[in-house]
Amino acid sequence: MTAPKIEQAATVARMSEQKSLQALSAERRTHEARQVQLDQLLQYRAEYEAILQEKSGVGMEASQLRDYRLFLERLNSAIEQQRAEVAKSQAGLETTQDTWRARAQRTQALDQLVDDRQREEVKARDKAEQKRADDDSMVRQMARDDF
Repeated sequence: MTAPKIEQAATVARMSEQKSLQALSAERRTHEARQVQLDQLLQYRAEYEAILQEKSGVGMEASQLRDYRLFLERLNSAIEQQRAEVAKSQAGLETTQDTWRARAQRTQALDQLVDDRQREEVKARDKAEQKRADDDSMVRQMARDDF
């Protein structure tokens, strides 16, 4: 692969890595939002259960107790659904993170290759300049020796 093609590949890889990083950031925000919702539901359930415990300790009507329990069942169902959403977003986050890591490694490898090529080019130019300088010096020396 020629140097310009390697540089183009490195540029494309950097852009791909950047898109993956943006996707990772979005996926992380989504996951965190779902986790916050789950935490809120769990906190709400704990508060509601505490209220139910308190009220049932003093006595309450059967219909009111039934309503509380029915609401708690619905709340528990919502919590389970939210747990499933959190697990799903965690899996998506891990997949997106793996994709980003792979692209970052590819970018790093291509950048290293570009750097190596550039160092080789500089080294070759320096060597060629030194050879020219040596040749010029030899020509001058030979010209002096001829006089």
